[in-house]
This record gives sequence, structure tokens and C-alpha cells, in this order.
Amino acid sequence: ELLDHPELVAFPGFVEAHSNRGMDRPNENIEVAPFLDVRDSIDPINFYFEDSLRQGIVAINVQQGNQCVIGGQGRVVRPFGMTVEDMTIRPDAGLKIVAGARPGRSRATQAMMLKKSFTDLERYLGKLMQDEKDGKDAAKREALFQGRDPEKPENKEGRAMEGSAKWKLSGFEIVGRGLVDKKQESMLRLVEGKLMAFVQCDGAASVHLALEVARGNGFLANTALVLEGDSFKAVDAIAEAGVPVVLSSAMTYVERDPVTGKETETFVPAVFAKKKVRFALQSVNPTAQSLWFQAATCVAYGVDRETALASVTSTAADVLRLGKRVGRLAEGYDGNVVLMSGDPLSATSRVEYVVLDGNL
Repeated sequence: ELLDHPELVAFPGFVEAHSNRGMDRPNENIEVAPFLDVRDSIDPINFYFEDSLRQGIVAINVQQGNQCVIGGQGRVVRPFGMTVEDMTIRPDAGLKIVAGARPGRSRATQAMMLKKSFTDLERYLGKLMQDEKDGKDAAKREALFQGRDPEKPENKEGRAMEGSAKWKLSGFEIVGRGLVDKKQESMLRLVEGKLMAFVQCDGAASVHLALEVARGNGFLANTALVLEGDSFKAVDAIAEAGVPVVLSSAMTYVERDPVTGKETETFVPAVFAKKKVRFALQSVNPTAQSLWFQAATCVAYGVDRETALASVTSTAADVLRLGKRVGRLAEGYDGNVVLMSGDPLSATSRVEYVVLDGNL
């Protein structure tokens, strides 16, 4: 079908870099659950997806909520399709990790549990190696219980542990990869650099914890920080680490001086723009205050237009490792085109047509 509308503006569409909407249950009651997948919770007929499509959003990174230590695997989806498989752009989009305090848990307890999760992984892999040397078959029996055949060639094949974790084990190639427990497999992929981590930080203190854990376990290069509160105060550490960030939908942070009572307002995206830190934005809601509204607000507060638009298109796509598929209008990219009545950042513009993967 040929669309002839010279009066409309062609746009690559917006990219939601992080969201826990669109699921029937964004949080689980298991604190460390890297073996879960948001696939089992995404509701394709949730109105959130229809509303997002109407606002010109073409890709959404759906991640577990913040009530965990290490959550399940996220998934990047398009806001259209009858099944999760139809919607999926990229499965295994990354693990959700929470470095900030949670209700009912102190910051120290959260830090201890997060570090312990990786210590437990190191101990588990070490024991797996020792059991293989000793000829024990507990791992094989567990693999059979989980529905895997440890005798298949692809499961028997072992390989050296990859990545740059400080505790990286040598000699791991003696263990067939099919013997690794499904409950630990995602964590192993994370420390080997094969899976992203979206680390939620509720303040500057948790940013330093997040960077420490990511460095020590070798996945700093595959980390994106999801920031809230006064996390912007750690912008120098973030800039030095070179990691991208996804900013809270509340882009203005207000703090009151405890002595004078004077309020100081900080526009957070401007802080990161000044330090040349790559940042993506989150929508307030999928209707009136969607991503276009957030980008327009950035421009109103002095962030240059190119940076603001990139934060909801190309930079957001790069954060999701989809920079060669979405977020730009270019040859070889997915056929996503949003036709708008005017400037994408104008309050008077509206989405007229959305083409997803070449389909109207």
C-alpha cells in the first residue's frame, strides 16, 4: 500500500528504554529470580500497548519491577501483536538488578543480598567443577529433572569461562554447559558478558554500589543504570564508568535545605547532558505525557533538541543494543515509520499512521 502524504512528517518512532507496565504482575515474591522471564507476565491485550502505539512508540523494553534483588529477564517488544512472540523484537533483553533500598529492607541488607548472589554463583560453579572432577553425577540428575538431556552433544560440550569477572574460574571447560542449573544460567551469561543488566538505583549511594558490583563481576560494559532520586549527584562516577543511564519519568528533583528551608530544583537530564553521559528517558504515562512530552520538556529546560530527540529514539535504541534496527530512519533498519501531522515535539502534533516492520 502506497501512502502519499507530503504534508506529514516521517519519524522513526519513539523507543521506551525501560518500563514495567503491560504486565499482569510486574513484581514477584522471590527476591533472587534470574530464571524468570517477563514473557510469562506480558499481557498483549493490555491497553498500555495500544496507548503507546497511538503515541508513536515502536519499541518497549519491558522489565520486572523494583521489588527484588535480581529479577527475571526482560524483553523488548513492539506494542502490537496477538501473542508475546508476535510482539517480540528481542528476547533476553537483560536482567533486572536492584541496588537501591526496597520497602521493608535496609540499604545495607539490599547490598549484602546483591553481593551474596554473585558469591553464591562463584561457589556453585566451583562446586560444579569439583563434582565433575570427582565423578559425581548430581548435576546430571538435576539436568534430567529440569528436562535437559546431558548426553546431547551441545549439552556435553564445555568451554572456558569467558568475561572479566575478578573471580573468573579457570578450567571450567571440563563442565558441559548443559549441566549448569537453569536457576544459575542467566547469572553466568551475565558475568560472561552475554546478557545486559538494567540496574535500578534510588540515589547516589546505590549508584556506587551498582558500579562496584558490575566491575567486580565483569559486566560493567553491559550495564545500564536506571536512575531515580538524587542519583544525578553521582554523575562524575557514571561518566568515568562510561555507562548509559535511563532517567526517571520525574525529571525534576527538588530538595529542601534542612536549616534554611530553601528549595533547590535540579533538572536532571541537563546534568547528564552537560557531562556528555548518554541518557534515555521514560514516559510518565502512555497518553498525554508520553516520550514526546518528556523530550519536549528537555528542550524547554535548555537541553539541545538533537540530544532530547536522541534520548527517546537513537540513544534509547543504543542502550537496548538495538541501535542497528530501530530509532533511526536508515537503510537496513526495521521498517518502522511514524507519520505525524507536524513537529514530533509539538503539543499540537498527532500520530496519523504507524508502520511497524513494513506493515501499516
